[in-house]
Amino acid sequence: MQQRLMKQSREPISVSAKKPRVLVLLATYNASPWLTEQLNSILAQENVDVHVLIGDDRSKDGTCDLIRSEWKNDTRVELLAWETGSGSAGANFRRLYRHADASAYDFVSLADQDDIWLPNKITTAVHALKAHGAAGYSSSVESFWPDGKKKLVKQSSKTRDADFLFEGGGQGCTFVFTKALFLELQSFCVRHVALADAMHYHDWLVYLLARVSGKKWYFDETPYMRYRQHGGNEIGSRGSSAAISKRLELIKNGWFSRQVGAALDIVACLNYQSGSLTSFDRVFRSRSNAKRRIYLAGFMLINGRRRLIDRAVLAATALLGWL
Repeated sequence: MQQRLMKQSREPISVSAKKPRVLVLLATYNASPWLTEQLNSILAQENVDVHVLIGDDRSKDGTCDLIRSEWKNDTRVELLAWETGSGSAGANFRRLYRHADASAYDFVSLADQDDIWLPNKITTAVHALKAHGAAGYSSSVESFWPDGKKKLVKQSSKTRDADFLFEGGGQGCTFVFTKALFLELQSFCVRHVALADAMHYHDWLVYLLARVSGKKWYFDETPYMRYRQHGGNEIGSRGSSAAISKRLELIKNGWFSRQVGAALDIVACLNYQSGSLTSFDRVFRSRSNAKRRIYLAGFMLINGRRRLIDRAVLAATALLGWL
């Protein structure tokens, strides 16, 4: 798998003489076992000028000391050590959204603390954004485990009218987006703190804002990063039994329903005009009964997530009264 992956990902990409300037936002918490490999792979990106802004969420394993020691003389690495903990990776990223100064950059990228980027990851994304007139980019990933297991997690390029209510644009660690989209994201997070913080996943918020504002998102089915799987992953690789079990539990206990409600609140705040979403919002917030369950199931099956299997699962959970 790795040989095929590298062969696919090493095709030359034509870029302008002026290297794109990319701000990479990296949220850390107890990252010392993996951070060196991840950060070095970011700094080794080809044909782009990168600056990495790290927000550390009060790590207890010496992560900040590692950063100050290993990259103290590298001006491309900047550390923000928060004085108080945020409580989650998503909240840590939203802090970065509010504090980052993107004025000197052309694009913004998101990074987890424990993956490995192929050298042309960002260059490929920048090329795709320009070629397709898109504001946001995400790609497939190659998941890998400590025992040597590997799995290609593909990115579906098909969009649905309301998929942004039920999912993000794939793994946030693959995201690259324009400065213009980032500035809109930053402004929203500053002006609407409660609405932004109600969305648990920082990457879902980015995709939601892009789609609601009518911007194009490009999905790349080729992977350009290795997505590390370990006990500390918040969700983990899609398709694994543990990830499926956790997602179903989040739906059953009402967490997912609250996230859909938060997404609808943002849609309303931004005055997104859609007759179908207005009807869905009204039914979604109504009292549970058989008619509501059937309506939600049908809506999600037609307009929900990008993959058919995911839409079918959501429809089934709606019929069960979990939403």
